[in-house]
Amino acid sequence: MAASLGLVMGEGSVLGAVLFNDVAIAHESYYRPPVKARCIDGFLGVGAECVPIAQLGGLAGLVDLQIELHINGVHRQTTVLAELLRDAATLLADVSEFMTLRPGDVLMLGSDCLADGTRPLVHPGDTVEITAPGFAPTLHSFTQEVAA
Repeated sequence: MAASLGLVMGEGSVLGAVLFNDVAIAHESYYRPPVKARCIDGFLGVGAECVPIAQLGGLAGLVDLQIELHINGVHRQTTVLAELLRDAATLLADVSEFMTLRPGDVLMLGSDCLADGTRPLVHPGDTVEITAPGFAPTLHSFTQEVAA
C-alpha cells in the first residue's frame, strides 16, 4: 500500500488533486519493480473527489500536506510532501520537460516505502483508509482473488 497524491491536469495547469491508494504486489526491488507487480486492473484506488488546487493553497500549499494511511484503523504510514525529493512544482516542471501532460492526466506524488525500508502490507479482509486535510477519506477493502 502507499498513500499518494495525484495532481490532476487541466488545460495548461494543475486543475486539482486527488488521494490515491497505490497498490502493488510485494516485490524485492523498490527501484526496479516488475511490471506485473504494479500494473494490474484495480491496483490504483482513487479517491472520490478531486479537490481544486486553489483550495489547497496552490502547488506551494501542498508542501504542508501530510497524508495518513490506516489499515484496519491502525496508523501505518504518513506521507509528508515536504520530505519528498522534489516538491510538486519541481516534479511537474521536470516531467513536463519530456512529457506533454494533457487535461485529465495525473501526476502522482508519494512513496510506498516506510522509514525503515519496508512497505505497508494488507491481506484479504483488510480495509485501508487514506486521509489528508481538505479531502474526504478514501476507503478500500481487500478480498481474496478468485482463480479463474
